Amino acid sequence: MRRTTLGLTATALALTATTYTAAAHADGAGTSPAIVRAIESQQWVELEAGDRDYRVTSVRCFLTQFGYYNHCGGDVFTQDMVQPVKRYQTAYDLPVTGRIDVETWGALRDRVGNTGQNDARKNQVKGIQYAMQKLQAPTLKVDGLYGPATVKAVTAFQKRKGIGADGVFGPRTFRAAFAEGAETKHTPTH
Repeated sequence: MRRTTLGLTATALALTATTYTAAAHADGAGTSPAIVRAIESQQWVELEAGDRDYRVTSVRCFLTQFGYYNHCGGDVFTQDMVQPVKRYQTAYDLPVTGRIDVETWGALRDRVGNTGQNDARKNQVKGIQYAMQKLQAPTLKVDGLYGPATVKAVTAFQKRKGIGADGVFGPRTFRAAFAEGAETKHTPTH
């Protein structure tokens, strides 16, 4: 069952350092304040055991990258994901629910940070590629390499959502890709 819940609306984020070699960007620098507010006000989609969604696939990859799970791929929130999610929540001093809830989405977004060209975090990149495959570029190869095709897909997604397009998948792009409304053509600003 897919549910939504209000997410955090703060726009100031602690950006984590990454290993990609491109110059660090502010994830869509130059994005209009109205678009930033609209993206930050979109509700997170909560996920729990039994849910099926591309977001589950990406979360599996992120948890695998961070060492809490061991299988990047599959769009069903299987029962074997509950304990790894609880371990992740415990490690980050979050409410231990076993669901991907508001607090867990926020922690994942902070931990993913900025991801860009030549980033070495293969499972994290796969999580982004699965999302871009669903939302922007159906033929994008999920290979864990943040190369030109992934940059192109992320840039096109950012343009479509009104985010300053730089090809870096950072916190603003993360929320646009995983919060409610990710599947819409543009970011609603009303």
